[in-house]
Amino acid sequence: MPMNYSHDNWSAILAHIGKPEELDTSARNAGALTRRREIRDAATLLRLGLAYGPGGMSLREVTAWAQLHDVATLSDVALLKRLRNAADWFGILAAQTLAVRAAVTGCTSGKRLRLVDGTAISAPGGGSAEWRLHMGYDPHTCQFTDFELTDSRDAERLDRFAQTADEIRIADRGFGSRPECIRSLAFGEADYIVRVHWRGLRWLTAEGMRFDMMGFLRGLDCGKNGETTVMIGNSGNKKAGAPFPARLIAVSLPPEKALISKTRLLSENRRKRTNSFRRKPWKHRAMCYC
Repeated sequence: MPMNYSHDNWSAILAHIGKPEELDTSARNAGALTRRREIRDAATLLRLGLAYGPGGMSLREVTAWAQLHDVATLSDVALLKRLRNAADWFGILAAQTLAVRAAVTGCTSGKRLRLVDGTAISAPGGGSAEWRLHMGYDPHTCQFTDFELTDSRDAERLDRFAQTADEIRIADRGFGSRPECIRSLAFGEADYIVRVHWRGLRWLTAEGMRFDMMGFLRGLDCGKNGETTVMIGNSGNKKAGAPFPARLIAVSLPPEKALISKTRLLSENRRKRTNSFRRKPWKHRAMCYC
């Protein structure tokens, strides 16, 4: 079998995850351990889950192995139901383990970078995404610090994971279109850098007037960067709160990257039968960040 699940090895694995009574409590609170007929405790449920997941066994192989080693006696169908019911609990345990590792190996001084992103996941043979995996990553330690699995309807959010006072959260343009998510970091403990689309947010001046984004970008000298202070509105949603300040930075692309961007925009124009590139030829020359 792919992994060693002898009694001695399992005891060592369990010691890194938690005490049996603590696992029982967390599993019960998460609804993963509602009855103990075939599976007597949370540690046994976790052991079966590890054998099926990272252990690389099929459901039938797990049940046969469990019966042979006097771990549990149940059918493959019963095991599948119990593992599905324990999915949230497994996620909680994984998140706790990552958090402990991040606390031990994180930066001891200065700002800590945290990259956040998400990816869509489809079932084998599925035609569309059914789940979305949200992740946080620390490039200093080369380790994931957070992750959460949701259904595909749960969008990427810049404020999904808890903030810390010493972090700089970095995200791509997919996270820069929801002002309420940026707001929570703007008024929270963490700093942030998120790429934004030049017309993806409601840009305002300090006086609440419309900010001339096109004038700002046109005013950049070739190959130069620019920055200014803006207010980010809430697209007319008064319940979302008042506009809040942000630092807007435009970074000029190197000539070779600008050429790639220009080619892509021209291709999109031909496909959509528009001439937006001719009206705004500066669009391909810079990237915007908040």
